Amino acid sequence: MGSEEEPSSLEKYLIFSETHTKTIKVVTYGISGITLAIALHRIRPFSKFRNPSSIPSHFFHKKVPLQGTVKRIEPSHGTLLMVDHKPLIALPRLNNKTFLPVKIAGLNVTSNGINWLQAIINGKNVSFVPLLSTKEYLSCIIVTTPQQNKEQIRIGEDLIRLGFAMVEQDSLKSMLDDKNVLYYQKRLLNAQKRAERERNGYWQFTKKPTLLWKVRQNLNEQIKRILSKFPYLNFQK
Repeated sequence: MGSEEEPSSLEKYLIFSETHTKTIKVVTYGISGITLAIALHRIRPFSKFRNPSSIPSHFFHKKVPLQGTVKRIEPSHGTLLMVDHKPLIALPRLNNKTFLPVKIAGLNVTSNGINWLQAIINGKNVSFVPLLSTKEYLSCIIVTTPQQNKEQIRIGEDLIRLGFAMVEQDSLKSMLDDKNVLYYQKRLLNAQKRAERERNGYWQFTKKPTLLWKVRQNLNEQIKRILSKFPYLNFQK
């Protein structure tokens, strides 16, 4: 008798599949389950963060944006925004009164800045990117969540531009190799140059006014007085 022809690779696979179907299913489901578990661990879609130490380290490396609502402003530790963090998938929870302390990265906020935050930012939905954490707070880049017909507020940049905060030069020094952080600091510094030039807020009392600034201020006052005589005119966009 001639020797039987040896099965091809495809035939061997089909034979193995037929005889080990349950094993293959178990392995496949196991791999899928492990992959899902790893993904959930990295994304943390159900986690509601209440303190800085609960933020996973890879959130800082990847600059993962988080969402939440500002519940109150506290003047401690250079001004903190107490944020009610909103996970990607919200679940019913018993304790909703513990909030995440968030500090605006790279800023020293003045008392006028605190008042501005309480009037403009308190109660607003915000997006915040964690840069570093301490026991007391999470240092972040913060912007308001875009709303229909409303411009997004870059909180740190606007505080600086109004003269309600100053740039902390060394606070971000260790992170300037990150292009996002470098871009953020450059915007802060540019906003501060503008605030100094226009003598806004804090700079009105610390910088000697130039002749050009006095002329501009005088011109603005004259324009305001003229416009006040015509209240029926609407110059709003």
